[in-house]
Amino acid sequence: MAPDSAVDEAIDLDLLRSSAREFLSERGEKDSVEGLARMDWTGLLVEECLGGAGWLPVETAVIAEEIGRAGDRSGWFGTTLAAAALSSAPADVRDRWLPSVLDGSIPAGLALSGGTVRVTNADALRLLVTLGSSGIHLFELSEATPRTRDEELLDVSRPAWRVELTDVDGLLIGDSPRSDQLVAVARVLLSADSLGALSATFERLVAYLKDRIAFGAPIASFQAVQHRLVELLVFEAKARAVIMKAARALATTEVSSSAIQLSAAAHAFVTAKATSAIDECMQLSGGIGFTWEYPLHHELRRAFTNSHLLGSARTSRTAYARQVGW
Repeated sequence: MAPDSAVDEAIDLDLLRSSAREFLSERGEKDSVEGLARMDWTGLLVEECLGGAGWLPVETAVIAEEIGRAGDRSGWFGTTLAAAALSSAPADVRDRWLPSVLDGSIPAGLALSGGTVRVTNADALRLLVTLGSSGIHLFELSEATPRTRDEELLDVSRPAWRVELTDVDGLLIGDSPRSDQLVAVARVLLSADSLGALSATFERLVAYLKDRIAFGAPIASFQAVQHRLVELLVFEAKARAVIMKAARALATTEVSSSAIQLSAAAHAFVTAKATSAIDECMQLSGGIGFTWEYPLHHELRRAFTNSHLLGSARTSRTAYARQVGW
């Protein structure tokens, strides 16, 4: 990327980030898929000719980070990836479902293939897209489809569910390369969501430590605390860099092995460290950090849930090793 174009992109992304943050600061709209759809955020991975905004993984990663930062509860992640999957489905399936998914009127979700899958907000899902080595499959869910809340993942604002698909017939709507591409994008977006949760936690922590007085001085002035804050800041910067690098590699419509590698590396790096980084913020927040009603707890739970929805850090390390031939 040429220097001038890099500067222009940075300016555009900063404007997108600030406008998204302003919009998401308002309660109500951000808690519904329909509200986010009116911002065209559900179509960020769908071609313009199909009613979307285009294939824009870099911009989508920015939105995902801001959504994680704001603690969005709408199910935007699953809807956006399901819309991307439907955009390459056979025309009759695409025309039937894609418009309603794009405008948020039909709740949709995304998960890795398997007899039992994990998704968020599955109590309201109508459509479920699964990604796997056999391709992309679409499942139309009914009220009778078995689903149970997954209490292990702890997220109270965006609960996770186990959906049993063994007895549900799925429709093949995409091939294996397209599935690999969407898995890569999904890993990047989940990583960005966790980064957003950490960013919100870290910003609140710094403000708290500047105001909190101990032994006649702000806690933030103590050298030992400053060292720990710098380590958190460095991790945040590294995480954002690797996420954006992976998103840029995915910006072409062609699937490349390097893009798959970078997405696996980003997911492994962020997933392995985000939860512990937020826990470090909890420790530095002192007693208030252990109050369950404090926002920090919700951010910790969100990052922990993200680290299990599309496989673990070990899963992504294995995927990376397979890609590089280790």
